Amino acid sequence: MIILFEEYHYTTEALSKVLTERYYFPVNGIYSKINFVGYYFNPQINDGKGDAIIIFPKVFINENNLAFDEFTPESLINPTFETTSRLSESGKDKLIFEISTWLYRAVQQFNKRHFYNSISENQFINQIVTNLDENSSTELDIILSLLRFHKENQDLFTFIAKTAHSQQNKISWHKTINKKQPIIQNNQPIYVDLATKRKRANDDEELLILFYSTLNHIREKYAFNFQIPQNYNLIKDHQFEMALKRGCRLLKSIKYKYFSDKMICLYNLLFTYFERSERTQSKKQIEEILLIKDFNIVFEDMIDDLIGDSSLFPELKNHADGKQVDHIYKYKSLLIEDEIYFVGDSKYYRPQNSVGKNSKAKQLTYAKNVIQYNIDLFNSGNLDQRIRYRENETEGYNITPNFFISAFVNKDFDFSKSYLRETGKPIMQFHFKNRLFDRDTLFVQSYNINFLFVLSAYLSRNSTLKGNFKKDTQKIFREKLVAFINEKYKFYKVKPNEIDFLNKHFKLLNGKVYKPSQLEKELILAFEKGSDDIESIMAQITTELEEKTEYTLN
Repeated sequence: MIILFEEYHYTTEALSKVLTERYYFPVNGIYSKINFVGYYFNPQINDGKGDAIIIFPKVFINENNLAFDEFTPESLINPTFETTSRLSESGKDKLIFEISTWLYRAVQQFNKRHFYNSISENQFINQIVTNLDENSSTELDIILSLLRFHKENQDLFTFIAKTAHSQQNKISWHKTINKKQPIIQNNQPIYVDLATKRKRANDDEELLILFYSTLNHIREKYAFNFQIPQNYNLIKDHQFEMALKRGCRLLKSIKYKYFSDKMICLYNLLFTYFERSERTQSKKQIEEILLIKDFNIVFEDMIDDLIGDSSLFPELKNHADGKQVDHIYKYKSLLIEDEIYFVGDSKYYRPQNSVGKNSKAKQLTYAKNVIQYNIDLFNSGNLDQRIRYRENETEGYNITPNFFISAFVNKDFDFSKSYLRETGKPIMQFHFKNRLFDRDTLFVQSYNINFLFVLSAYLSRNSTLKGNFKKDTQKIFREKLVAFINEKYKFYKVKPNEIDFLNKHFKLLNGKVYKPSQLEKELILAFEKGSDDIESIMAQITTELEEKTEYTLN
């Protein structure tokens, strides 16, 4: 298996030996880069035997860019793994194979999720390059099926082994007495040469020998760590190469010896593997392609599967100006118990890159579009009463949370934890200073998440794991923004003693006052800490307040 990396600069001469020109693009006269991620089987390389090529996403290129200058088709190309000494060589091989299969399955999953969408409904379908249909079985598919069968049927293999060897050496006393000459000692016959029972050849064991020989061949070909039972005489090396050429004929000759569902399933898996091998050797094997250009759309789909809400109005994701929000979900507002939409954007970068000015501007535009959509519903009387964007009495706007989320590869290559962390303080944009409750005062948080966790969760069938992650992550996003705003603003909960209080002080309090739906007569005032007008404003209105207490968002 050959490992390549998206957007890494390889010599054009080296890439031309393993990929067709369609899949790499010149950077200059010497180097080219690949803008695809996924799986490609090239039947022409490896002395005509073909080989699988996995193109890793650029997030695997480490921060120091410690990749080698030359690409060697015979070796696994991996700049990231060169920086760690925690893994043994066999551990590295196993990990590379595992990540390769996860990536392959992720592109498969994305293709299946979007395959039936029309181009007009899904602009991403043009990005997928494949010659595989739903019923196609690539070499990697077959290998994964064989490995899965071995993992899930250990009890079956143990039973067959015990049955095959049970009573194999049990003494046949009838034959021993009739056919063997004893030694007489103290008038007692002692039989030195014993006759033992011999069972006929075990058909199940015959198929298992072929199965384990195939797994051993796969282990050597893909260099991953895999334990093969020692109690079988495996077919190896040149003998197995010969078996690959006549494997289908051999399997056809024993086809009708198997009746159990499990053994029939194993037979079919082996037949598929050997049939494919024969096609390759006869030069009938065609290239297999499952690649996607701009892997950011798969990353976006993975994140949205983890934290987004697909049940919302499509207009919340697909805006009238042509922009499309990556992630959006409804959650508890920053102000008491009202609800608000959290708007997110996936950022698919190398680890050393950060969010740029264009991305920040786009994200703020997404937020403004979401606000306007909900204000239109509010004005027409069709907005869900639990969702609050503007409040009529104060003409204040609720705080709209926004976030970026990008990925990194954990140094321990851990699939089990998200390692979700906030990166830096939220970005703030405003038209008027010290107006928290203004529609143009917006905040954008930035988060980083373990790519391998996202990858495994995307393919997981564990709905509980996904549900818990979504619940915990949405809570974290809210709590982190609440903590930042509490740090930046000072709040008061006040109860005016005059009916005309808001009209009288409208200009003074515009953008600084808001009334959540749970409060009947009280208002929330917000002042940026350190601002010069806190004391003067409070001095002007204190005499008109029946109650005044300091307040904290929670």
